[in-house]
Amino acid sequence: MILREVKIQNFRSYYGSDNEIVLSPGLTLILGDNGDGKTTFFEALEWLFNTATEDTSTTNISEKRKSELAVGESDVVMVAVKFDHDGEKELIKSFKFEKKPDGLIKVYDYRFDGIENFGSERSRVDGRRLLERCFDAIVRKYCLFKGETELNIFNGESALKSLVDTFSEVRKFQEYVELTSHFEEDAQKVVDRELKNDEKASRQARALQADIAKAKRERDDIKEDIRIQKSAIEDYSTRLDVLERNQGACEQYEDIKKRIVKKKEDINRLNALIEIDYNTSLLDDYWILRSFLPILHEYQGKVAALSKEKRKLEKQDIEEKAKAKGAHEAIEQIQKLANGVAPLPWNLPDKDTMQEMIDEEVCKVCGRPAPKGSDAYNFMVEKLKQYLQKVEEEAHKKLTIEETKPLFPNEYIDELRTRSIQMGGDAEKWVAQIATDIADRLAFIQKRKQELQILKNELQEAEDEKARLLLQSQGLTEEMLEVSFSDFKGFSEKKSRAEVKAAELEKDLETKLSQIKNLEEEYSKIETDNTSIKIYQRVHTALNKILEAFTNAKERNIQDFLEMLEEKANYYMEILNKNDFRGLIKIVRKMDGRAEIKLYSSNDTIIAKPNQALKTTMYMSVLFAISNITTLKREEDYPLIFDAPTSSFGDVKEDVFYNIIDKIDKQCIIVTKDLLIKQGDHAVLNEEKINELTCSVYRIKKEDGYDVLDLSTIQTTISKVK
Repeated sequence: MILREVKIQNFRSYYGSDNEIVLSPGLTLILGDNGDGKTTFFEALEWLFNTATEDTSTTNISEKRKSELAVGESDVVMVAVKFDHDGEKELIKSFKFEKKPDGLIKVYDYRFDGIENFGSERSRVDGRRLLERCFDAIVRKYCLFKGETELNIFNGESALKSLVDTFSEVRKFQEYVELTSHFEEDAQKVVDRELKNDEKASRQARALQADIAKAKRERDDIKEDIRIQKSAIEDYSTRLDVLERNQGACEQYEDIKKRIVKKKEDINRLNALIEIDYNTSLLDDYWILRSFLPILHEYQGKVAALSKEKRKLEKQDIEEKAKAKGAHEAIEQIQKLANGVAPLPWNLPDKDTMQEMIDEEVCKVCGRPAPKGSDAYNFMVEKLKQYLQKVEEEAHKKLTIEETKPLFPNEYIDELRTRSIQMGGDAEKWVAQIATDIADRLAFIQKRKQELQILKNELQEAEDEKARLLLQSQGLTEEMLEVSFSDFKGFSEKKSRAEVKAAELEKDLETKLSQIKNLEEEYSKIETDNTSIKIYQRVHTALNKILEAFTNAKERNIQDFLEMLEEKANYYMEILNKNDFRGLIKIVRKMDGRAEIKLYSSNDTIIAKPNQALKTTMYMSVLFAISNITTLKREEDYPLIFDAPTSSFGDVKEDVFYNIIDKIDKQCIIVTKDLLIKQGDHAVLNEEKINELTCSVYRIKKEDGYDVLDLSTIQTTISKVK
């Protein structure tokens, strides 16, 4: 089967029907940058060659075409290939889609058609049957490969059996083995029956049958023990290979693990440091006083001002009272009689008596008349005036005496002043220290939080580094990386013991097989006079030898096939690694029926950690070898289709690889971003390198003018380069 042409219509980013690539019988390169539609092209072929399901998912429909549809309008998704296989043929897979009034897309009319050309006539056939007839599922599994990780075709448990059954003659030998084994068993039963009925031979026959049965049980037990030991050897070998191959990964993992543990411990420590019970600290630790200092200062200022004002007022009051007291004492001094004799009390006689004497113009003290205008009369009038003045003075004096009470009779201001003084000094320093302590504590916590965030970021980086390590260490689990290289010696010793035990068991098996063979020969030669038994014995012996021959031939055929596969794989390995180190490919069979592709040095030392480019060419060499064997054994060819198989290649390796593939007589379709170079924000063709090739080259890319947020604006265009 040689592909000639691929057509894609409305399949994802391949909008419309104008998407066509003509393939050469050798190498065809389809170049595109990330997101240009390389994988979509590969998956379009996968979809076409898939016969397991119809897969009419709307996700396979071009979003751009869906966005253009009017209600009721329909179109088709289609992928088709033209190919040569005993004449020109075509496969067309398609389904229709229609936009409904509710805006949803209806999918219908799925078809998988095949077309065969006979001269000028075209015949339409069932596509599934045509595909299976020209390119069956067994061969297709060795055709399409996405990325580098899928190139190892021996990953599956039944991969070796499938490969051997498909491309070698072992299936025929298996049929012969099964048929001969059936005949041999029937012949054995006839011999056993006849010998049992023969009086002369029955006793010897029963004894030998018992010995043979016992020897076979012992043989089977030994085989099981050998299987267990060889399985253990393989297991220990695998573990040792993993340890050797991934020593760097194990050491790196151990370092990462220690860092992760340390980061987590530091995070827990910082979390403990920054934990604060604010409710408790608010009262028990007096954090409530953090903002009290400005209030205290304002209080102290107001109390000081109030105390000062009090003292000022008290001074003024004292001065005024002093003045009043001095004036009063002066008046009293003036009023003293000149002769030093104390005058009568000012209130004798009283006011009414004085007024009565003035009105009657008589002094009732001495009894003498005091006519108006006389000295006595004038004295009485003056005495009355003095009396009234004295009353007024006494009233004022009484008021003055009352006013001698303190201006501030209570001590409230003094108490406030005392409290202000008490709250100053050490108490003020203590309150100030609380604010400082709180500020220091919060600053400490903020600093720890910053450190905590840094630690969390570093922890995440370490976790990401561990995840990357696990991704890069293909086939390794975290549990496997936990294994320390300190276990290497233990595994080596266990493997050695298992190898010694297996070797001893192999010798025991040889001895037991020899014993069984001798017993069976003795059984086949039991003396009897019955001619029929002798004939049955000879027939059984012949069938047993034929069974042994077919069994050995089957095993030899498998081994021959694997040796041929190794030879051809190493032929391609040499070509693909021209002028570079390559090693030797060996296909190693395992006890469980699987196989591994391994790379060895010429001194028979396994190359435990080949670089990815070397592994890629190793796996591709096996694929080319299988394809070559297919052509020899089945007289048919098929294409190899790769999506980004060389992502680990450097520029030099890449150039050599494509120049070599270009010259191999094999149809290869490689979808890649190799041979593109960055020019600003765009990728352009490396025309110098492309011109060195003779193969067909196509460029696929997103059409300019698309919206980076809108999938319905994406359209992949195809242009032929050469």
